[in-house]
Amino acid sequence: MDIRIHHVTGELSVGEDIVYIVVAGAHREEVFKTLRDAVERMKREVAIWKKEITDEGEYWVSEK
Repeated sequence: MDIRIHHVTGELSVGEDIVYIVVAGAHREEVFKTLRDAVERMKREVAIWKKEITDEGEYWVSEK
């Protein structure tokens, strides 16, 4: 099993991809489970901050 996770940093436009997760393995069910686990672990463990820029102003949002 091999897994790679890349989280984009910097300025992004609405609708742009933020995270890429690639899982390679011999069996489809194992790969899907690993992918689901990776997404949930990233959401649970990684503190991600983003700066929202709107017509009303700018503010920081924590994703953890």
